[in-house]
Formats: sequence, C-alpha cells, structure tokens
Amino acid sequence: MDWETELLNSFEAIVHRDFPNPHRIGCPGRDSLAGLAACRGDAATTLVLAHIRQCAPCFDELRELRTKTKL
Repeated sequence: MDWETELLNSFEAIVHRDFPNPHRIGCPGRDSLAGLAACRGDAATTLVLAHIRQCAPCFDELRELRTKTKL
C-alpha cells in the first residue's frame, strides 16, 4: 500500500469513528461534494494537504490565509 492510500485509509477510519453524523446535520449537499471531487489537485497539492493534516501551525496559517481571502 502506498503512503497516500494509507493516509486516506487512516483519515477515513478516524472520521468514521469520531464524526459519524448519521443524520447528516450540516452537510453541504451532493452538488457541493461533486464539485469538490471534480477538482482534483496535482501531486504538489496532494502533498501540501497531507502535510496540513499533520501540522497544526500550517493548518492555522492556512485558516488565517483563507479568512483574509474572504474579506
């Protein structure tokens, strides 16, 4: 199994264990999920996202940048 598959499998297990949300409260809807699924990033994007999932300072910085972008 490659590292990306292993990471996604681990993330899936955590999400299902910690955030089951059986009543789908707050879900964005199928159209939003389909749009996200259609926008596949390149290898660099995949690596950055993998890092952010494991680095609190980078996660915080990304959140700050996204907040500034929305202003």
